[in-house]
Amino acid sequence: MRGTPPTLHTARARWLISLLAVVALALAGCGGGSGQRSAGSGEIDPNGTFRYVFVQNPSTFDPHKSANPWDMIFFRLVYDQLIMEQENGDLGPQLATSWEFVDNETALVLHLRDDVTFIDGTKFDAAAVKANIERAMTLDGSTQKGALARVAGVDVVDQFTARVNLSGPGGNLPALFSGTTGTMISPAAFTKPDLDQNPVGSGMAKLVEYVPGQITRYDRNPDYWDPEAAKAAHYEIYVQTSATTRMNMLQTGQAELTYLDPSQAEQAAAAGLNTAPSKSLSIMSMYMNTGKPPFDDLRVRQAMQHAIDRRAIVDGVFFGIGEPVAQYMPPSYWAYDPAVSPDGPDNNYDPSAARRLLAEAGYPNGVDFEMLVPSLDDHRAVAEALIPMLAEVGLRASTRVVESPTTANTFYGRQEGNAFPGMGAPFQDPTTVYQASLPGQYANPWNTSTPEFQQAWMDALSGSDRQARLPAMHRMIEEEKKILKSFPLHAHFPPSAWTDTAVFPEGYQPAYAPTFRGVGVTG
Repeated sequence: MRGTPPTLHTARARWLISLLAVVALALAGCGGGSGQRSAGSGEIDPNGTFRYVFVQNPSTFDPHKSANPWDMIFFRLVYDQLIMEQENGDLGPQLATSWEFVDNETALVLHLRDDVTFIDGTKFDAAAVKANIERAMTLDGSTQKGALARVAGVDVVDQFTARVNLSGPGGNLPALFSGTTGTMISPAAFTKPDLDQNPVGSGMAKLVEYVPGQITRYDRNPDYWDPEAAKAAHYEIYVQTSATTRMNMLQTGQAELTYLDPSQAEQAAAAGLNTAPSKSLSIMSMYMNTGKPPFDDLRVRQAMQHAIDRRAIVDGVFFGIGEPVAQYMPPSYWAYDPAVSPDGPDNNYDPSAARRLLAEAGYPNGVDFEMLVPSLDDHRAVAEALIPMLAEVGLRASTRVVESPTTANTFYGRQEGNAFPGMGAPFQDPTTVYQASLPGQYANPWNTSTPEFQQAWMDALSGSDRQARLPAMHRMIEEEKKILKSFPLHAHFPPSAWTDTAVFPEGYQPAYAPTFRGVGVTG
């Protein structure tokens, strides 16, 4: 583990102090312009450059070929989405000014802006929406086909009204349209051979330089339909995998915003940087190979869960920054099911129950297995903490470090290893996360599932609003626990850090996957 584990009291106290700092900063409200706030003082500089440091490139600038949810950090600069996920998590208008389900929820009608032009001069309209959705459904190698599986087709009702016809329940579509699935490309650019590196969108900025592994640079789009969106003239995103180097870049004035390792939160604050837990939907989980012993037996998977002290992971590895969970969403999320708790008898830390389950599964003397470890500092630290916990009940892990980007291919594609700890990516709708427990999914090559879960998942797509979907959503969450091909450890809120030159919109909280709308710098 990294450093000496803090006590539970001090960890929670530090968490509360960080949250209070966010509230205090929001109330301070200083900085240039209405609705803007700065960590320091001074007027916003309309000709300034806002610089962010992240750990990876975009995998592609073609949204229909993107399988990496983190790509949205880059997409939201150069592309617009049909619907916007707002700071409070609600859905709001973007390219679609409004939307509604019609004809007993068999279609979703989108009413569109009439003043949007792509950077290549192509007009955005209902025909562009139809063309984008059809490309995403039919393109060879499209990663969005599954998300649009219940779309029967798109009708152009009039120039600025599109009707998405459904062949099944589609209550998740508005949320999906706020992410990669709803990202709109100029139809005139579909055949561009370099679309993966030269995006053609209608976003608030234009890509002007892309150096893989190093930096992407953007200039404000002077013709953007919302002139208040890009508060800086230029945006830069640097690639740096070392958290220490990322913090040094803030301290030396090379960047305005990044996220850090939880162990660095106090150090960053002592250095005069602003810090707070990031807004995040990422969940650290344990994934198991259910296609071969020992985790082909549900009782062994249950034993693995009972062997792990989630609170000790949060406090010891992540310095109290995080929250133990037993489902794939944090407690503050709208679909969270309070009936599925990390302290509940089916999910809690209980070594004696783990040993009993192993014996019932035919392993009274324990069992050896291989745990893959993605080559990231926090994943290594989690693995180091897990090994003695698991060994205590008889789950003896040997480890093999694998390159982080290749983990999924190694585990699911080649089906190597028995288990691995991994960090989930941001999502637009909970059904997207739980889809991995359906048959026929890339992350479920063993088709480990149940009819009850499959029905609950489908039912969770029905309903025109969140409240209508909630009962089935909770049933889906509860049925998934009976499959247990993976299980969550904690909700991950790594500390964001920023300088006094950063200017954020009112109510903005730096996120693990941040957006830059309304974000700028002081002079």
